[in-house]
Amino acid sequence: MNAGALAALTLFSLRRRLGGWRGLAGLAAALFPSLLAVVFRSFAPLEQPEVPRPWEFYGEFLAPLSLYFVLPFVSMIVMLPALGELYEKGAVGYLLTRPVSRTLPVLALSAGGFLATVPFLLVAAWLPGLLLQGLGGVSFSFWLERMVWLSLILALGAATYGSLCVFLGVWSRRPFLWALALLFGLGSIAGSITGPLRDLSPHRYLFALLRDRLDLPNVWSEIMVPDPDPPDSLEALGMLLLSAVLFQFLAARAIRRRDVL
Repeated sequence: MNAGALAALTLFSLRRRLGGWRGLAGLAAALFPSLLAVVFRSFAPLEQPEVPRPWEFYGEFLAPLSLYFVLPFVSMIVMLPALGELYEKGAVGYLLTRPVSRTLPVLALSAGGFLATVPFLLVAAWLPGLLLQGLGGVSFSFWLERMVWLSLILALGAATYGSLCVFLGVWSRRPFLWALALLFGLGSIAGSITGPLRDLSPHRYLFALLRDRLDLPNVWSEIMVPDPDPPDSLEALGMLLLSAVLFQFLAARAIRRRDVL
């Protein structure tokens, strides 16, 4: 399988992930923070001191919401079927019996799925910021920095959670239940509470980057739980990249061992 065939497989995966009901579901999830931004912009009594400033609402509520809900949902709805649906449709037999390592198709399909998550994550990061940036009297560069950092953190999370979904799609014949348990259970829930599972959750390291890059306080809030011993940015970045590589490795091993039928 040459570079042209791998690129074609990547584009095939990208088109499949963006089209149909999955694309609509991903867009609906990505627009949820924007809906809340519209409500805040329309009805929040900003003249009252107890009401958060628009940039505080974006950083301390909408950005964590994107990590809690938008990121795992989009990763699951887009990336989980990247290889799993090929088994369901019987197309995997043709793909994986070509005279080439099975790892290359896994990487190509994963790359297409990851690229498909990017538009949804950009909507979740940028549209609420653009809706709120005219309020509060701070410069656009202030907002731009936060929107860029949130986009990058979400993309890093999509690489990690997406790789996990690709692995589950190959390894399990019931990947949806596993994805719910791991992305929302070990991810959003265990990564936000104290306990032995917190250190294993990618969510903890995503929040460490979010706090550092958006200058968020490590305190209790309406939606955020403090981390008593938060990792620094370098440790968080390393753990997330290592997790993504590990899950891709596990997916490649699983697909070499699984029957094509």
